[in-house]
Amino acid sequence: MEPFVLFLAVAVVLVVGILVTRPLRDRRRVKDIAEWADMNGWERPEAASDPDLPGRWQGGPFLQGVSQPATDVLYGDVSGHRMISFTHTWRTGTSESRFSRKRYAHVIALDEEPSEPRLELTPEGWRDKLQKLFGGQDVQVGNPAFDDAWRVRASDDDFARRVLDPRFMSMLMLPDYQTTRIRVDGPSVMLWTSGRTSAENLAQLSSRLVEVARLTIPLEKGQPVFEQGGDIHLPGMGFEKI
Repeated sequence: MEPFVLFLAVAVVLVVGILVTRPLRDRRRVKDIAEWADMNGWERPEAASDPDLPGRWQGGPFLQGVSQPATDVLYGDVSGHRMISFTHTWRTGTSESRFSRKRYAHVIALDEEPSEPRLELTPEGWRDKLQKLFGGQDVQVGNPAFDDAWRVRASDDDFARRVLDPRFMSMLMLPDYQTTRIRVDGPSVMLWTSGRTSAENLAQLSSRLVEVARLTIPLEKGQPVFEQGGDIHLPGMGFEKI
């Protein structure tokens, strides 16, 4: 058999295998989520999807492409915090695009109405560096390692610097947080990671959400959490606000 024909045959087998096993893997994923929810006392709505959830927040993953109804929706209580977890799906491009791809994010948030002040923390990638060259906002906190690793956008630069004290920055530099994105909309604190909801991620993300909420909610209400170690007065970069 010619090498090209062999390569083509293997490629066809792989594609067919992926197409056949994908529905099976997704059914297993949904079953695992349901079992996790039952074991941990989380509630599953009767509706399979919620078209209103993606419009509840202004930032995070919700401003990309064309949003689809939220799926894998769960409600639960962890350490006194009411939480909501779901898979956010969007299509790249616009509604008129001929070619687009589906993208997914696992979102978990405190089940509160978003408000001011707003703060968004994302691991800094090449897109962030490019946006900053054209004036994209990045609040600097005076810690070179943190400033290089995380992009900080906020509706109030002073609030961002109060939140990002040494304890919070040290936590965000841990390996567990390197793929996690964080958004604070007043009392609504949200975390998200790439990909669909999985039972493995639910326990981890809900625990991280509690950690972040404990450090941000008191400051959102104007109350100190612990000794801040002095004020930081550094200008933010760029003009874009969230």
